[in-house]
Amino acid sequence: MDKKRDIQKPVWWKRSKVLASVAGLALFFAFYMVSQKFTSADMQVNAEHLMYSTVLQGPLTISVSGNGTLVPENIQWLAARVSGRVEQVVIKAGTQVAKGDVIAVLSNPELEQQAEETRWDYEAFLAQFEALNAELESSLLQQKAQVLHAQFSYESANLQLTAETQLIKNNTGVVSEINFKKTQMNVSQLKQTWQIEQQLSDKFSLTMKAKVKAKNAELNKLSKVLQRAEERVESLNIIAPMNGIVQESDLKPGQRIAIGGLVAKIADPKSLFAELQLSELNIGEVTLGQTAVIDTRNGTVSGEVIRIDPNVNNGNVQVDVRILEALPKNARPDLSITGKINVSELENTLYVQRPAFVRANATSSLYRVDEAGYARKVTVQLGKGSVSQIQILSGLQAGDEIVLSDTTTWQTHNTVLLN
Repeated sequence: MDKKRDIQKPVWWKRSKVLASVAGLALFFAFYMVSQKFTSADMQVNAEHLMYSTVLQGPLTISVSGNGTLVPENIQWLAARVSGRVEQVVIKAGTQVAKGDVIAVLSNPELEQQAEETRWDYEAFLAQFEALNAELESSLLQQKAQVLHAQFSYESANLQLTAETQLIKNNTGVVSEINFKKTQMNVSQLKQTWQIEQQLSDKFSLTMKAKVKAKNAELNKLSKVLQRAEERVESLNIIAPMNGIVQESDLKPGQRIAIGGLVAKIADPKSLFAELQLSELNIGEVTLGQTAVIDTRNGTVSGEVIRIDPNVNNGNVQVDVRILEALPKNARPDLSITGKINVSELENTLYVQRPAFVRANATSSLYRVDEAGYARKVTVQLGKGSVSQIQILSGLQAGDEIVLSDTTTWQTHNTVLLN
């Protein structure tokens, strides 16, 4: 009688069956978990496209920032002192100059002719003045000679009078009374003549000095006229008044320049300070003397607030910052910079990287990330804000992770799945 034989299945078949069961259970569990997340989250966002930050606790420096430029403290605009035509442009914008360097040369034949004619007039008047001075000195010498002659005549007659007086006293009879009287009259006359000549000499000296002074005044006046004329000619050479860099100069050969026309701008690159434009909303805590950091995009330097503009211009307030360190080599006037001013220090506080579109000292809705991969909306009270950080007063704890990216499109959802 035939018997039915049991066919034995291979071991690998049993194992594959077990593996298939396990895989099915795992797939079912994964599907269940995913479905749970899908059903518990209001929306889904790609986590790789977001930025996050962790709440920290410790000291926090509160600062405000703004854009600006480097401005020279010592700057001079050169204006044409005379009109003329540009003959030569020696130095162009961007060139380093030293005091006394010629920047450009103008020409004006009329000024040169006026200076030459004035020089001729001055030289002619100078010759006349010298001739007059020589003539007056000669006349003065003649007057002094007359004074000396009158003095000699008087003294000689006085000697004769003394001798005759002695003879008269001795009754010698040599000198008659008539001759004695004549001698006395002659002495008196010569004395008066001497005195008059002396007075005339004194008056002549005074007159001579007055004439010389008047002519000398005219000569000085003409000299000043000549000096101004020569200075106008010299002004045809536009000279750098200081060491620095020529920032602006639009001169071109053949160009006509009027008196007072701006020809160049020179700035001292060693005397730069920062002009920052801060939002009027952030200016409240800025005060004189606060420290600042200036970024020239090729290095940073420290600074100090030295002036706050009292006016608001287009929503901004200008703040001047003195540079306290050596600037990088690329620093030059009108260089675009950014500046950060430290307005206060918080010793121990909660803070986080500043999320997008949040304001300091306000209540805001932020999304905190949990361990399950959800971003859940929480209400956070914010305190003082810095350039890149902001104080947390309530709503978050140290170690919490939040979403930094813009979440304005999420605000209608309390829970967001980050996949």
